[in-house]
Amino acid sequence: MEDHQKHAVIFKQLYVLKKLTDDWGDKNICNLHQPHFNMAFMPFFMAVGLNGKSSSAIAANLKVSRQAAGKIMKELEQTGLIKVEKSATDARANLLELTEAGRAFYLQVTEQSALLARKYVKLIGKKQLEMMTETMEKMIHFHEKLNHCHNMGGTHG
Repeated sequence: MEDHQKHAVIFKQLYVLKKLTDDWGDKNICNLHQPHFNMAFMPFFMAVGLNGKSSSAIAANLKVSRQAAGKIMKELEQTGLIKVEKSATDARANLLELTEAGRAFYLQVTEQSALLARKYVKLIGKKQLEMMTETMEKMIHFHEKLNHCHNMGGTHG
């Protein structure tokens, strides 16, 4: 393999893994009595969690604009899985909570993802799965730090 192809392999791997996990989700999660649920909603839906969260916190956590998060949250609200309420303490903030249907779906999703994790453990072993997760977290942190540096006018990285 030529050297420049070796460096481009991570982009292919990330793309293919994302596509295949989305396909898995479409077959194993979206069909759990939620035919209008789109896998693109999943990070936002799961970020709401069982305790709810503000739309600003979700946007910051997922590294998207508040407008982009708001658009997806409106779509999630239309599915009946979440409800959006104004904050009692901050009129500018929206608080997102799962509806009863959303809570049931959330529990089904966590059950399915636990099954998938067990399959991954059988495939690569618990230690390698933990290492992969830690490695991905380090890569995310690296890019967050790099982006912060670029946003501050720096060019290191």
